[in-house]
Amino acid sequence: MILEDSGVESAAVNAQWLMAHVLGCNRPELGLKQGSTLTVEQHSQWNQLVTQRAQRIPLQHLIGSVEFCGLELVVNKHVLVPRPETEILAEEACKFAKMRESPVILDIGTGSGCLAIAIAAQSPKGAVHALDISKEALKLAQVNANRNGLSERIIFHEADMREGCPIEEAFDLIVSNPPYIPTCDIDTLQEEVREHDPRLALDGGQDGLDYYRFLILNYMPHLNSQGRMMLEVGDGQTPEVSDLIIKYGGRVLSIVPDLNNVERIVVASPDNS
Repeated sequence: MILEDSGVESAAVNAQWLMAHVLGCNRPELGLKQGSTLTVEQHSQWNQLVTQRAQRIPLQHLIGSVEFCGLELVVNKHVLVPRPETEILAEEACKFAKMRESPVILDIGTGSGCLAIAIAAQSPKGAVHALDISKEALKLAQVNANRNGLSERIIFHEADMREGCPIEEAFDLIVSNPPYIPTCDIDTLQEEVREHDPRLALDGGQDGLDYYRFLILNYMPHLNSQGRMMLEVGDGQTPEVSDLIIKYGGRVLSIVPDLNNVERIVVASPDNS
């Protein structure tokens, strides 16, 4: 099979997604389409998609969307494709937001808008802010908010997180999945990530911790006394990120593992909470 020979992981599943896209159906519905004959146009589209996937263009870029926490989001080369690990961050954030009557929430480095949109969907009385340095990412995030009926619920801000908080408001919850790959490790990443995800969303500096320093120093003071900061971290980064939180006046409340039992989410609060 072309996809297997090209080193695509889960080649058969990828092929199913591509065929579902060509046929205009959901992947579980493919069984009902057995015996269908592709039109000339569909056959041409199928060949093109398989060729592009074999060239390691991400599946999500080819079909144009990804499912995140039950929501359909558009993705492209300007944003990081949301990962299952980030769904865990979204779930933890939603659980906390639901315990507040009218929480004020900030998503830093929103990218596709996945976290802000997922939280807004689960917190109907919440005020959600989403910040990113990339104009292109913010445009896509706004498209995704609109697709999911949440454009009136999320305020988008174009800003560099490294230059301090541009919003004069105290937050109940701050979430972020910042760039955390050490610069020297980027060339070792899977080709789909290395060549097609924006480097700006990957490169965390020499030790991978640059953005955590800015996040914790600049944004922890903007939390309410009972507020929470929830950060997704890379493999093995929990101790260093926890030390930074303590250094800059915070307290680590819990560490949440991902489905592979890797420490993935650090939950912190101001030290006075």
